[in-house]
Amino acid sequence: MYQFNKSILEILKADDKAKIILEGVIEDIDIQSPNATSTIQCKYHEDAKFTMSSVATPILEMICHYNECIALGKSTKYILFAHYAENVDKIDTAAFEKHILTTTSKELQLSYFHKIYTIPDTSILNLANKPKKSKEDKKKILDYYKSNRSSLRLCLDLSKFWDCFKFVQAEKFEELKERVIQKLCEQTDRRTAEDLYYPNAFSIVANLSSKPKISDRTVDKQSFIEELKSKESVLITKWMLAGLDKKKILQAKKRHLSASFSLNTAIRAFVFSERFHTANEEQIIPFIQEYIAKYYKKKTLQRPPLFVFENGSNIIQKVILGLHKYQKAVNSGFVGNVFMPDSFVNNTDCSSEFVCKIASLENITTTIFESCNVNQLYIIGNVSTELSSSNYYTEQIEIEELNVLRYLVNLEKNLEVS
Repeated sequence: MYQFNKSILEILKADDKAKIILEGVIEDIDIQSPNATSTIQCKYHEDAKFTMSSVATPILEMICHYNECIALGKSTKYILFAHYAENVDKIDTAAFEKHILTTTSKELQLSYFHKIYTIPDTSILNLANKPKKSKEDKKKILDYYKSNRSSLRLCLDLSKFWDCFKFVQAEKFEELKERVIQKLCEQTDRRTAEDLYYPNAFSIVANLSSKPKISDRTVDKQSFIEELKSKESVLITKWMLAGLDKKKILQAKKRHLSASFSLNTAIRAFVFSERFHTANEEQIIPFIQEYIAKYYKKKTLQRPPLFVFENGSNIIQKVILGLHKYQKAVNSGFVGNVFMPDSFVNNTDCSSEFVCKIASLENITTTIFESCNVNQLYIIGNVSTELSSSNYYTEQIEIEELNVLRYLVNLEKNLEVS
């Protein structure tokens, strides 16, 4: 979460032509400007004292990349952005080199020594370069280092690396967060920056950082700000709820959604992720019954909702049977064992008194939602299918508890948050 804040700040500080890669190829944040490349590794240990061993791995990663850049004639700046309870202003070159020469860490020796030291024994070098090492391989390598430690020589000029390296004594979480909000105030007023832009920036960065492709984790300042300005309400993601004031965020979200749920004629569809409906399986039927009782009680004005489940064939049968016990019919779109899109859309082959439509996501497309005249789509959790359309409003709400959903759709007045 500290890294997300630092990422937001770096995006907002970047030159207009710079490209920022989150979870970069080199470090946590890679910044590619027309004339330079810089990388940032974040470390946040609020309750720990600084030790050389705590920063050895990230620095060695940087040294290895520096070595590759030298061979290719490239130049890169390296920044270690770290906060400790007892911090230091800088890292001493001699102290770091002494630590590497005397370290007893088997992991450091096996992962990095062959990359930073000249290893004259080619058989050991070949073993060290193997992506997967057996127990016997590791023993041979470690025994070699133990016997030849004093004769090992660095294969790079460490002093030149330090010219490209900077240790930054980072601030506390709340102080960094305030810097981010101050930077966002350059785009809007303080209240909007704090209540809307900041949580959405947090969500956007968290989402981008999770993407598998580098191209999808790459962002620039202008597009980032444009996306922030396009959002009218707070995006609800698990990272944002974990890192910020959960209750405050959900209250703001409920206020925004209240206008949407006050529209009697709206046709709303809910898509539940498999993870969400599995975690809340026992509460799904009561939720649907409550929702119908509140939002489909005026049948001359209101419209029956749609409930769609990802990988939900089992739970769909339970919901249909559960509602049947209360004499409530549904439109599932099935004729025998076959899903018929036309039946689902046009409400044929089902009771004229149906109270909702229920389907599995594998049978649903944006075209079906559009044909059903859906006005509002709510995706609860994360689903792999793309469901957005310009013909209806889409809201993704990444939550795990059904009581939170009940609160957001105004079935629950008060919310107890964990």
